Amino acid sequence: MLNKQKPKIGFYSPYLSIFGGGERYLLSIAKSLSDDFEVSLFGPIEIKKEAERLFGLDLEKIKFSNDQQFLRKSFIKKTLDLTAYNKFFYMTDGSLFFSPLKENFLIIQSPAHIPKLNLLNRIKLRDWKILCYSRFMADIIFLKLERQAYILPPPIDIPAFGKKEKKENLILTVGRFFPYPHNKKQDMLLAIFKKYYQKVFKDWHFVIAGGLNEEGGRKIVEELQKESKGYPVEVQVNLPFSKLCRLYAKAKIYWHGAGFEEDLVRYPERAEHFGITTLEAMTAACVPVVFAGGGQTEIVKNGENGFLWRNEKELVEKTEKLMDSNYFTRISRQAQKRAADYSFKNFNEKLEKIIYG
Repeated sequence: MLNKQKPKIGFYSPYLSIFGGGERYLLSIAKSLSDDFEVSLFGPIEIKKEAERLFGLDLEKIKFSNDQQFLRKSFIKKTLDLTAYNKFFYMTDGSLFFSPLKENFLIIQSPAHIPKLNLLNRIKLRDWKILCYSRFMADIIFLKLERQAYILPPPIDIPAFGKKEKKENLILTVGRFFPYPHNKKQDMLLAIFKKYYQKVFKDWHFVIAGGLNEEGGRKIVEELQKESKGYPVEVQVNLPFSKLCRLYAKAKIYWHGAGFEEDLVRYPERAEHFGITTLEAMTAACVPVVFAGGGQTEIVKNGENGFLWRNEKELVEKTEKLMDSNYFTRISRQAQKRAADYSFKNFNEKLEKIIYG
């Protein structure tokens, strides 16, 4: 008896070679659907190995088309390409197109990537369901597009990030080295660590880890390396997934500063849109002390499973609280408990409802 052919799903993002949180999100969806669908991705095959190395995702079942010109194709050519699929996922850079398919999913990862609500886009949007990471993003999408979005938070590989290591007096921050508009404020965090080093952080060290895929980020890394000299600070670039997991496991405290000293009403894209690295830290019993803006406030409950801060004084005081071992142990357990809500199992169940609902 012949095997029944699986339905086909296509994926495209213009940002795949950046290897940021959005790219991991798209590939996590593709991976989760690859058991029940034939999954194809418009993008160079070279991405596959690097994505597996950085994200720890098994992408063996995903086909890469090696087609990097999807958005530049003519309407007719693009339509012909898409008719081979049953469903299509597109991570937008702010652009939209007409799709011949009945089921299309538009992933909007940032307020800066929300398409303009003109007449033509109103017509195009009728053929798309919208996906985003967080309530923070869904509210902005509704305000700008007058459409409800499905909220599908990114998943966490609980077993990978939950491995045991002996905890050290280590403060960690993780985020892509990226200038405007989504700067992770690594320079500000380093300046605060140095400022309070003698008084508060004398027996601690600070690790700044992140991805570097663009020329603009290179200058940030060079400046961080220069400014960290003479202090127990390391700048780690493009770590393999396994080494990043070990860092989380060793760290006691996780810092995140995206959105600090920014006008988030006028420029919401400068906040953290979700906070995937915050959840990774929490999974590893590393307590988050993160800026109170964007999607972070949906993950962290202040004083229960981590801390939210709004100014330099709060960041230092709340970090200092966690230096008490008993207090740290209690909060870290709650952090791990909260992170379990974002397992791949829960992600798959939510994704299934969106796909078939």
